[in-house]
Amino acid sequence: MKYFYWFIAAALVLTVLSVLFVPGVDDFVEQTFQRYLGQAAR
Repeated sequence: MKYFYWFIAAALVLTVLSVLFVPGVDDFVEQTFQRYLGQAAR
């Protein structure tokens, strides 16, 4: 379970850094979350 939390933390840090420094990634991240949240709301 400890590795799961490390993986989540690393994925979150990588996502934030890529959104800040790589152009176009923010749109991809937003679309991915919208798709995931849309499925979860059903």
